[in-house]
Amino acid sequence: MSVDHSIAFTELRTERLLLRPLREEDRAAFIAYHEKSREHLRPWSPRMPDGVTLDQFFTQQLERSQRGLKDGTVLRLGAFMLAGNALIGMFNLNNIVRGVFECADAGWQVGVEHTGHYLATEGVWALLDVAFAPPPLGLGLHRVQANVIPQNTASLRVAEKCGFRREGLAEKMLRINGAWQDHVMHAKLATEHECRWLRE
Repeated sequence: MSVDHSIAFTELRTERLLLRPLREEDRAAFIAYHEKSREHLRPWSPRMPDGVTLDQFFTQQLERSQRGLKDGTVLRLGAFMLAGNALIGMFNLNNIVRGVFECADAGWQVGVEHTGHYLATEGVWALLDVAFAPPPLGLGLHRVQANVIPQNTASLRVAEKCGFRREGLAEKMLRINGAWQDHVMHAKLATEHECRWLRE
């Protein structure tokens, strides 16, 4: 008998943010966010295929998000300011694996207009709340990993502030901005995390 691992998570509110899966009505905000932050995000992001517009990119990301919710392998959350409803970043759990692993890879980004305000730290901590809180509030995972390019000092600080432990260096781990990049490997266990916003 197959086990249903679909994700029913809807939203989480923190002190300043609303995190929720992308919706079709987010298209314009998503495109504007990427237009403003293109150069800011470029060094830390996979390249979009040649000829793909931001409108097409949103469609791809929305479809990936919806598939991931259905099969339980990906949770992609847009982060919106509670004051003003601006999209400020994306906080994702990728490669969710169940069974004897119960693990996911965390990824995050914050737009150029919202850096320096600890929003990434707030968003990542909330993402970990979702990852570790037991069902039905969260996903009930055992471990979350985060891999960061060594030159990305801002994300390294976020990982440290959110309680990730450094576990080593993976050489040429991912192709980012068109080149194979080393990544500092981090991890955090459910037993090491204190939920701030998702509590029974």
